[in-house]
Amino acid sequence: MRSKNYIILILAAVLCIACASEPDLGIALHECAPMPSPRASATAFVIGEKAYLFAGRDSTGNSHNDLWRYSPETDSWEDMGPTPLAPRVNATACVCDGKVYIGLGFLGRYSNDSSYMQDWWEYTPATDSWKRLADYPNSYTDCATAFTSDGELYVGYGFCWNYRRDFFRYDIASDRWDSIDVNVSFHGYPTRSFGGTGCTCQSRHFMGTGFYKGSLNWWAELVDGTHWEKRAAVPGKTRTLAASTATDQYIYLSGGIHYGGVNTTGQVLQDIHRYDPLNDSWSHVAVLPEGLMNHLSFAIGRRVYIGLGEDKEWKVKNKLYYFEE
Repeated sequence: MRSKNYIILILAAVLCIACASEPDLGIALHECAPMPSPRASATAFVIGEKAYLFAGRDSTGNSHNDLWRYSPETDSWEDMGPTPLAPRVNATACVCDGKVYIGLGFLGRYSNDSSYMQDWWEYTPATDSWKRLADYPNSYTDCATAFTSDGELYVGYGFCWNYRRDFFRYDIASDRWDSIDVNVSFHGYPTRSFGGTGCTCQSRHFMGTGFYKGSLNWWAELVDGTHWEKRAAVPGKTRTLAASTATDQYIYLSGGIHYGGVNTTGQVLQDIHRYDPLNDSWSHVAVLPEGLMNHLSFAIGRRVYIGLGEDKEWKVKNKLYYFEE
């Protein structure tokens, strides 16, 4: 009996340590007005106090090129109509000085290079105007990640029926793409992958998760635009097709699908985690009402929004949730 009690105490201690490594914040989720047109693999960006949603795939499997605007103050959606861009999924967008730089993505067959979109555009919401810019340098553009830094953009880690970890620097003033070291890395880390997620927080760029021979939980920081440095791994199950966004202080990562290989059944995840760049630590925030993948996330002030995407049955969703930081 004494031995049994001793084992129980050890297990309890281990559980306490595990819980302490990722505190549970227990933040409440609230439901927003549903988007009139369900979407998966859409792209979101924020200008001022409004969020925008571009393109994505609807519940019938068709891809779009339209733009929607969400207004938090009225909890309402506005259809802004089609854009000059071709329909697509998994586009990439980032905001700099009140303008949006957007494009890339995928439409067509995975075995066809022309299905991977290389066009790059500047959108000015104040005038609702579009301008075509220099094309992206290669066709690895499906689900690429982008960061903004001092008038320059960093874009990379896209997919084109193969895995790469190319990164390019785009100079806005000269409309020019320059290659960073083809395999920008830190001792081979992070791995080449597809379906990762990342964003900028406190003027620092972070990225992780994705898929390569199985879903991943790596997390790293792009330092000086020249190399990656390893940070605390994303807690919980490995994942790909997750979503992330950032406030002034934290990064929030949600959902995705846990996938171990061709013969492994995927599990769509419901968890939301918060990353603190100052302490390189993660906290568990809340649980979504259902697992989501290919969804989106954005932040307006200290309010974080998560939603749309697909559930475990690949059903396209239109619900949006938020919580207060």
